[in-house]
Amino acid sequence: MKALIDGGKASADDIQYALIIIQRLASDIIDRSKRDQLLKDVRTWLSPLDPSKSHNTARDAHHTGTSTWFIQGHTFAEWKIAGSLLWIHGKPGSGKSVLCSTIIEEIIRLRETGLASMAYFYFDRGNTEKQDSRGLVSSVLIQLCEQSEVYSEILSRLYSTHAAGSRQPGNNALLECLKDMLSVPGQSPIYIILDGLDQSPDNPSSRESVLDLVQLLVQLGHPHLHICVSSCIEADIRAVLRPLASQTICLHEQSGQAEDINNYINFFIKTNANTSQWKDEDKEFVIKKVSEEADGMFRWASCRLYQLRRCPPGGILRTLDEFPKIMEVEYERMLQGIHEKQWEASHRLFQYIAVAPRPLQVSELAEFLAWDIKQGELPEFKAGWRYEDPEHAVFSACSSFITMTDANECQVVKFSHLSMKEFLSSDRLATSKGGASRYYFSHEDAHTTVAQGCLATLFYLDEQVNKRSVTNFPLATYAAQYLVIHALFQDVESRIRGALINRNFQYWFGCAIWMKIQEANDLRNPTTTESDSHILCLLTWPLWRSSIFGQFIPLECQ
Repeated sequence: MKALIDGGKASADDIQYALIIIQRLASDIIDRSKRDQLLKDVRTWLSPLDPSKSHNTARDAHHTGTSTWFIQGHTFAEWKIAGSLLWIHGKPGSGKSVLCSTIIEEIIRLRETGLASMAYFYFDRGNTEKQDSRGLVSSVLIQLCEQSEVYSEILSRLYSTHAAGSRQPGNNALLECLKDMLSVPGQSPIYIILDGLDQSPDNPSSRESVLDLVQLLVQLGHPHLHICVSSCIEADIRAVLRPLASQTICLHEQSGQAEDINNYINFFIKTNANTSQWKDEDKEFVIKKVSEEADGMFRWASCRLYQLRRCPPGGILRTLDEFPKIMEVEYERMLQGIHEKQWEASHRLFQYIAVAPRPLQVSELAEFLAWDIKQGELPEFKAGWRYEDPEHAVFSACSSFITMTDANECQVVKFSHLSMKEFLSSDRLATSKGGASRYYFSHEDAHTTVAQGCLATLFYLDEQVNKRSVTNFPLATYAAQYLVIHALFQDVESRIRGALINRNFQYWFGCAIWMKIQEANDLRNPTTTESDSHILCLLTWPLWRSSIFGQFIPLECQ
């Protein structure tokens, strides 16, 4: 055509060639227009929610430099190399969504160079369309189609087989469509990033369907498929994802995350219009205090800084003593999210963890749940209530509130954040509406509950106490060592006195059991001698018993 314009001397072949090019361009424009219209029609048909709003919210919470340690780290590099599942878990508010948003931004850069396709999804407890597998699959299908004509053709076939959108596809049809896309040969890597899976409700029609979907996608074994899931470490999620994940990180345990939190606190205090005017010693004090309080929770640090943002120097200490209102609302929401059938077990576990003189082992906590506690009576042991898996027993009840760590070659349980313990005994929770108030307990209530469990354990064991029986009753050693501490707290002794009298408790019997438990435990702890164990029992138990019954029974030493 240019030749025609320039000199008018183009050959017939040149003209023919130019017309072919024009036809191809016109055809491409028409095809693209049809594809764009089809995408609009399919988007209307499936009506998936746009995840970019949630993504932008997470990016707004991102502080410059946050999560760089992960993007530049070995785990992220390994995940990008081979098709696999990366599971990011952590306590509530530890920054999982911000990290996922950073991963998404990194993959977007790959996609823009033509080296990858990507789809992402943010689960949201407050939006039913962002909670189940149907909403997830619909969103992923649309996102992938926008990046590939081949994917678009696959989805258009689904659209056509449903009367051009006159009928809604079933969940299985949507899933088969996704599997067809993932099976296209010779395609670039596909990244699917799912944030906040724990925000999907714990019921068969929502969370289970999402977990089934993730399991299916991983088991397809596509080497080009890379899946990332973030969540709190709830029991059902852990049961599915832990054996599937090739890479796993616990976010609140990462030194890089702790450094990110500290950097954010420093930046805020030194750049906020008000706090930047504080004296240097006030700034350093608050930075140190909030960093220590945060304990791996970005959200706690953010809420605390929100409290302090307009605080005058004279009100710093008072403000730091106040419980952040935003966290109170968050904790109430978390309590209301506990399954109805688990609320009593959760309430009991909260009490045990709150007042135990030392961190309780997973097996000890699970054993508490095997006792049927009745008002004014000693609990009754129910062997059928024991779980095969102690971890499942504990985490299925209240996983959002607790975390598990290694200590002295065993796993112990503590609250995800110290503020949770404070909140559970607070006046705010006691007067709360909406069902959360039933989780309130006083420390006296908690010590009474634990003392009942300890006493019941000692009663259940007989004179045949030995190393084997102690091993079979994980609470035996704890009961022997710490019963006195719980019984002597405030008015606990009077609360359990009736149960002791009703059971006709004999001093010599209880003491003998206690001493035998100590002896059996000594076999596993050679640093404690037999005489040490006897002295401990002889000194503490008679004093404790005399305080309960108001009398002292002399001990005949052998």
